[in-house]
Amino acid sequence: AHSEALKQTALIAESVEEFYKSAGIGVRQFPSFQPPEEKTPEAYLRELCETGFKNRYVDNPPEGARDRLEHELGIINRMGFASYFLIVWDFVRFGREAGIPSLARGSACGALVSYLLGLSHVCPLKYDLLFERFLDPNRAEAPDIDIDFCQERRGEIIRYVKEKYGDSNVAQIGTFGTLKARGAIKDVGRTINLPLSRVAELSELVPDDPKITIKDALAESEDLRKAVESDMAFKELIGLATRVEGMARSIGTHAAAVVIADKSLTEYVPLMRGPGKDDVITQWSMGDVEAAGLLKMDFLGLRNLTILSTSVEIIEQTTGERIDPLKFPLEDEPTFDLLRRGETQGVFQLESGGIRDLLQRMKPDHFRDIIATNALYRPGPLEGGMVDDYIAVKLKKKEANYLHPILREILEETNGVMVYQEQVMRILNRLGGIELAKAYTCIKAISKKKESIIAANAEKFLQGAVSLGLAKKDAEDFWNMILKFAGYGFNKSHSTAYALVAYQTAYLKTHYPVEFMAALLTGDIPNRNFKRKDSLVEHLEDCQRMNVVVEQPSVNSSRGEFSVANGRIHFGLSAIKGCSASAAEAIARERDAHGPYKDIFDLCNRVDSTQCNKSSLEALIRAGALDCFGSHRSQHIAVLEKALQGGAAAAKDKRSGQLSLFGDVEEDDSSPKQMLPDMPEFPEKERLAMEKEVLGYYLSSHPLAEYERILKSFCTHNAVTAKTLKNRTEVWMGGIISSIKLAHTRNPKPGQSSKYANFDLEDLDGITRSIAWPNTFDQFAEMIQPDSIVLIRGRIDKRGEEEINFIVDEILPIREVDEKFTTGIHILFDQNKHDEELLPKIGEVLRGYPGERDVMFAVRIGNGDTVHIKAGKQRVAIHPELRQRLDDLLGVNSHRLIFTKPKVNNSSNGDTFRRRSSN
Repeated sequence: AHSEALKQTALIAESVEEFYKSAGIGVRQFPSFQPPEEKTPEAYLRELCETGFKNRYVDNPPEGARDRLEHELGIINRMGFASYFLIVWDFVRFGREAGIPSLARGSACGALVSYLLGLSHVCPLKYDLLFERFLDPNRAEAPDIDIDFCQERRGEIIRYVKEKYGDSNVAQIGTFGTLKARGAIKDVGRTINLPLSRVAELSELVPDDPKITIKDALAESEDLRKAVESDMAFKELIGLATRVEGMARSIGTHAAAVVIADKSLTEYVPLMRGPGKDDVITQWSMGDVEAAGLLKMDFLGLRNLTILSTSVEIIEQTTGERIDPLKFPLEDEPTFDLLRRGETQGVFQLESGGIRDLLQRMKPDHFRDIIATNALYRPGPLEGGMVDDYIAVKLKKKEANYLHPILREILEETNGVMVYQEQVMRILNRLGGIELAKAYTCIKAISKKKESIIAANAEKFLQGAVSLGLAKKDAEDFWNMILKFAGYGFNKSHSTAYALVAYQTAYLKTHYPVEFMAALLTGDIPNRNFKRKDSLVEHLEDCQRMNVVVEQPSVNSSRGEFSVANGRIHFGLSAIKGCSASAAEAIARERDAHGPYKDIFDLCNRVDSTQCNKSSLEALIRAGALDCFGSHRSQHIAVLEKALQGGAAAAKDKRSGQLSLFGDVEEDDSSPKQMLPDMPEFPEKERLAMEKEVLGYYLSSHPLAEYERILKSFCTHNAVTAKTLKNRTEVWMGGIISSIKLAHTRNPKPGQSSKYANFDLEDLDGITRSIAWPNTFDQFAEMIQPDSIVLIRGRIDKRGEEEINFIVDEILPIREVDEKFTTGIHILFDQNKHDEELLPKIGEVLRGYPGERDVMFAVRIGNGDTVHIKAGKQRVAIHPELRQRLDDLLGVNSHRLIFTKPKVNNSSNGDTFRRRSSN
C-alpha cells in the first residue's frame, strides 16, 4: 500500500513539473500593449517620448537631454520593457483625461522616460536623478513604477485596467496574516480546551514586541520560561504553538498591488474571492506572483493628491480661477516664509513637530532644501550629526570640507553632506571608477553587509580615487565614510517627487489658506477618531491660529463636506459623529432645491427619515446644527420624536398622492415656535459635553475657559511645550481628565497594589497621555475621574521625537490651587471710586475667612498716587467666596492674588519660580 502511494505521489509531482514547464511559469508573462496603426511597442514608446520632449522642454532642452533619452530607450527596449512603460502610461493617461491626479514615486522618477510620458513631474536632469537607480541593465528583474492616485478615485483606474486587459486577466493580490507568538499560543490554547484565563496568563508573559518569536520570548522572559518549566499543560501548549507559529491564519487583499497577465490568470495562479467581497484575488502573495513572471503593478492612493484636487475645485468655486499646482513657481518667497516659520501643519510630509523644528533651524530658501528635509529627518542622519552639519554650512556658520573637486560638484547642493543614495552612486562612479550601473549594487551590498562585494568595490574605489589625485589615506578615510553613511542614504528620486507635493500644499496654504484648510478638513473626515484628539481637531485649531473662521455646523448653510462661502469655512455635516454622509447630502440637496429650513418640523417634513433618521438628527442637534432656528437644543431634543412622526405622516401622504386639508395655506411664521415646549437650555457643562461627544472638540466654549487664568499662572508647561522637553523633566501641567483606562502591573512589589491608570490630560493647547502608577494611583484615585479639572506635578517620559508620556507624581483639584500656592491677597481701594464707609465692611468680610495668607491694601489716593499698606495682623484663607464678596463690594477686579509658582526639582529650571501677582 505504501509503495503504491509513493508511486502515485511521484506521478503527481512529475505532472506538476511538466505543467510548470509547459505553462512557462517563471518566465515573464507580461501583457503586450497594442499600439495604434500596427506600430511596435518600441516605436510607439519613442513617438510618445518625442512628443513629451517637445511639450516638456519646448525649444530649450537641458544639456544632455537628447543623449539621456537615447541611453534610456536603448536599455528599456533591449530588456523588453517597452510594453511595460506603455501599460503604465496608458492608465495614467486615462486618469489624467478623467481628472484623476497622479504622480510616480520612488526610483521611477529617475527615468527621463517617466518624465516625458507624464508619469513623473520632476525633471531628472534638473535634480540629478539617476536612471541606473531605477533600472539596472545587469539584472533581469522588471522595473517597479509605483504610481500614486487620488485616494478617492483609485478604484476607477483599477476598473479601467480590468476593462482594457480583460477581467479574467487582472486581479488584486492576496495577503496572508500569519500566526505570531501570542496568537499561536491563544489559538492552540483554545484548541486543546485550556481555560481561557490560563491561556491569557501565559500569553501576557510574552514580551510586547510584534516581531518576537516564541523561541526568543522564552530566552528573553524569565517569567515565561519558569511558567513553562513548572506546568506540564503550559509545556504542551508552547510545544504545539511553536509548531504552528508562522502559519497563515487570515486572508486579506493587498492595499495597492494588482497583477496583470497576458491571458487568463487561471493559467498561472490560483484565485479566490476576497473575504466578504466579490473581488477576485490571488491565492499567492506578492513575492510568489512576481517570481512566477507575472506583472505586478502598485495602484496607490495618496490622500494629499485628493486634498490638492479638492483645493483646486474649491478655489474655482470661490474665485472662478482654475489653478494648476504643477505650474506653481518654485521660488515663491511667501511660501518659504511659511516653511521657515514652521507653520506646516497639514503640509504633506512636513507636519510633525520634529520636522517643523528642523525647518525653523534650517531656514529653507530653495526647493532643494525641501528635498533634503525628509531625507535628513531620520534616525541615522539625526544621530550621526549630518543634520547639524547641513544646517551649519547652509547658514554659513562653518565651511564644508571637500577632499576633491569631484566631491564639491556632487555634494555642494547638500552643503557637503552625503544625503542621497544617488550622491553615493555618483561618488563611486566619478571618483572610484565603478560603473554607474553597478554602483547601486554596491550600496545595497554595504547595507546588507555582503563582505565579498564590499571588498571588491573597496579595492576598485581606492585605485580609482588615488589615480585621480586623492591621497591613499584620504581615499581610505572616505571609503570608510561611505561604509558608514551609505546605509543612511535616501532615495533622492522619491524625496524629490514628494517634495513637490509638499511644496504645492505649502503654496496653497500660503496663498489660498481658506480653501486649502477646507479641503484639508474634508480629507480628515474619513479618519476621525473621537476617542482621542484627531487631526481634524488639530487642523481646526490651526484655522483659529491662522484667523480662518470656521462657522459652526448648520442645516441651513453646511454641506456634507467642509465648504467655503464669503471667506469662511462652513463645517461639514458628515464630520459630525452619528450623522451619516447620506443624511448630510440629503439635507443639503433638499435645501438647495427648495430653500432654507424654517424649523425642526419643516426639516423632518422635507427630508425623508430613511435618509436622515433619528440618530442623525440627534447628532445634529447636539452639535448645534439646528441653532440657526433660534431655539434651544433642549427644545429640539424634546420634540424630536414628534417632529419625526410628523415627517413620517407627511411622507406617507406624499406617497399616497394626498394633500393636507390646509396644505395650501401659508403658515404663520410664529407658529413653529409655539409648538416648541417652553423650557430652558441645557446647562453649559452638559451642552459642552454633547458637543465634545459628536464634534470631538468643544464648539461654543471650553470647560477650562473659566480656569484659563489659573492654568496660565500655575502651570509650567502645556501639551505643546511639554513635547520639547528632555526626558525626566519635572513639570506642573493642568487640564481636564478623560479617556481613563485602568490596568494592572504584571509584577507588583510586595504589599503594593497592582492597579494603575492611563488617562488623557487635555488643556487648552492639546492632549497629553498620562500615567499614574500604583503608588500614585492609590494616593490620588478619587481625583482621577472623568471630567475632573486638576493641576498635576509629574515627569516627562520621552518615547521619541513626538511621543511623550506624563508620569504623575501629585494631583491637585483646581479648587485648591489658589489656596495652595497663594501667599496673600492684594485689595485695591480707590478713593475716587470707593466710599471710606466701605472699609469696615471690607474688614468684616476678611474676618469671616481666617487663615494663613497675608492681606495687603493698594490705596489709590485723590492725586492718583498709590500707597501700599499691610493689614497688620489680619490674615485670611483664600476662598472663592471671599473673592466673590470682595468683587460684589468693590467691583470686578477688586483684588489680586500674590502667589508663587509650583516648585519643580530640575536644576536647569531652578527650584522655585519668581513671585508674581495675577488678576
